[in-house]
Amino acid sequence: MLCSLRFSRKQNKVAFLTTTKRKGSSLRIIRSVLNNRKSSISGNGASEPARILLERLFAQTQKLEEQMNRNSHHPQDIQLGFNLEILESDLHAALAALKKKEEDLQDAERTVFFEHCELHRTKEELEQREKEIAAASCRYEKIGEELKQANLGLASQARHIDDIKLRLRERDQEIAAAQSTLSLKEEELDKMRNELLLKSEEAAKTESELKSKSHLLNEANEVVNRQAVEVQGLRKSLQEKEEELEVSQMQRKLEVEKLKVAEEKLEKQTMEWLLAQEELKKLAEEASRHAGETNETLEDFRRVKKLLADVRSELVFSQKSLASSRQKMEEQEKLLETQWEELEEHKGSVMTYLTTLKDAQIEVQSERAKLKVAEAQKKELERDLSMEKELMEELQELLKKERYSLHQAINGISSLQKKLDKKNADFGKMRDLLQVKESEMVEAKLEIQHLKSEQDSLKLILDEKDLELLNARHKLEEVNNEIAELKMLLNSKEDQLIQATTMLKEKDEHVNTMQNELNDTKLKYSEAETVVGRIVELTNKLVISVKDDDSNAPRMFDDMGQDLLQQLLENPADDFRLQIKQLETELELARDSLRTKEMEVLAFQRALTIKDEELKMVLGRLDAKEKEVKKMKEEAEDANDLRKLYALAQERLGEKSIGDLAIEKLQIEAAQLEVEAATNALHKLAEMSGEFLHKASLSIEADAYTTILLPNGSDPSRSAAENDECLTEVTTEVSRISALTDQLVKEAGIVIRAGPAGQQR
Repeated sequence: MLCSLRFSRKQNKVAFLTTTKRKGSSLRIIRSVLNNRKSSISGNGASEPARILLERLFAQTQKLEEQMNRNSHHPQDIQLGFNLEILESDLHAALAALKKKEEDLQDAERTVFFEHCELHRTKEELEQREKEIAAASCRYEKIGEELKQANLGLASQARHIDDIKLRLRERDQEIAAAQSTLSLKEEELDKMRNELLLKSEEAAKTESELKSKSHLLNEANEVVNRQAVEVQGLRKSLQEKEEELEVSQMQRKLEVEKLKVAEEKLEKQTMEWLLAQEELKKLAEEASRHAGETNETLEDFRRVKKLLADVRSELVFSQKSLASSRQKMEEQEKLLETQWEELEEHKGSVMTYLTTLKDAQIEVQSERAKLKVAEAQKKELERDLSMEKELMEELQELLKKERYSLHQAINGISSLQKKLDKKNADFGKMRDLLQVKESEMVEAKLEIQHLKSEQDSLKLILDEKDLELLNARHKLEEVNNEIAELKMLLNSKEDQLIQATTMLKEKDEHVNTMQNELNDTKLKYSEAETVVGRIVELTNKLVISVKDDDSNAPRMFDDMGQDLLQQLLENPADDFRLQIKQLETELELARDSLRTKEMEVLAFQRALTIKDEELKMVLGRLDAKEKEVKKMKEEAEDANDLRKLYALAQERLGEKSIGDLAIEKLQIEAAQLEVEAATNALHKLAEMSGEFLHKASLSIEADAYTTILLPNGSDPSRSAAENDECLTEVTTEVSRISALTDQLVKEAGIVIRAGPAGQQR
């Protein structure tokens, strides 16, 4: 019973753990949906600045196209090149953002698809679970009906066993063979000891299982707490994501303002660049005077050319270099003004310094040559600008293609926005599911508390079973003491049997000697008769031959001979007659006693046959009952497979508690074990009675044979007394064995009555 209870508790535990695992899997699915939903929201937030960038790029490209159409031959082509480079860098950034957004949207679609699959699977599992619970409830009802039928069957078996006990009490005087009963009883006690050891091991296993169940319950509580904490974390993360969205919107506004400021700065830089070109023209006119400064400007141009050819993306750095060049030009203008003033002041000293002027003219010529070189470099720069214009046209064509692709991307983004709206609706549904799951978690906590209370009740039941085991051990010790006493009695009876067998052997030897003596006497009697016959013949011959002799002498001789012959003939004849008469009387007495003994033996054998038939009937009934008990055990084992859903079905159907059913099952199993013990005891008693009756019949036949072969001079009353003593001993032994069987049957009857009583409870 403990095994079945343990199995049912395990299955209840497994069912509870599977429900919690399924709840955990559904919570994981919900978490993944929430996380993906958050990521999709964040991705949508990133798409809006990409749109703004694209709109700005379109506006800038339109402006550039208008400027290109209006001022195709204007010297502001350099500024357009810079603007095109800026647009190109912006386009690359926008394309990268769009690619990232597309990848994020694809990942979001995949995750949503997988989550839909997982939700569908969880729904199917929940439906299957509900079907299994309904089937389990039906099975539980069937098991209840089968248990009721089993209780009725056990009650009927108890009645049959009571009838068998009454019959056994009626036949207590005819049962014997205490040796076999004791040996079989010892085997039963060994079996009981083994069963007690197994029960103790099962009790230890149940204790360990209860400890493991308590540990699992604690772990389940921890899992529930963790899940509650995770739900709170999800709520907090949702709030944080909403705050992040608000912050991102504020950042977008700031970026828009920054872009406006940057556009204003770029316009200022273009204006400054035009001014710088005009100043460069002025510097070209004044290059003859300031050759060193023109070299610096040429180096600046070279640097600008390298920067334009190598790194278009570093336009900001070039703008800074232009600003620095402007500052230098302003400084140069200031220096020129100061020099011009100095020249006006020193006009008078020109004549004095003719030699210096010649040197200055030479330097001017060299500066003119440098200016020619600078003009050639300018032509090369113009060629480069024409090449860049061609590149700009190609870039415009690429921009048109990219506009078309951007329109397609915008359409895809709108479709994705619709999908995201659908996902928002699904997210609302998942929130509702989360609330439902929270309510289920509360119910699970209540179930855990209920299981804890059931665990406490099981502990109390285990304590009661421990007390019952102690009582059973005390009873076993008492039974062992009784067995020791019975062994002593058996040993004494064995000694008596040995003595009786030795006496029987001595009697057999005495009978054989008497038989031999009788045969010898018969031979002697026959020889004496032959001798007497011969003597009579001789005497007749002598009488005939001696008739003619003297009358006195022959008469005396005849008288003497006749006296001698009469003495010779009468003495042995009288002795033999007496012996024959004695033998005849003894034989008649022996025949009478044998007839009476035969009548008693026949009556005893008839009674034994009747009792044997009754025992066979009882044993047949017991076999049938044992088969029924085995069938009940098999049905109980089949029912144990369905005990795992007992707790849930019990709570829903409002039937008995687990503790009551466990007690009933324990009582049923105890009753079954006691019925088996009683049937085994009855089998053993029947075998013992048969053996003892066989031995009694053999002893009676030996006594009858000894009475038939009584020796000469033996007393028939003495033999009858010995036979009576043997019969009294046999009856006393039979009465003792019957008393022992009464005790065993009473114990079995008490145990069997206790079983149905426990079942009726």
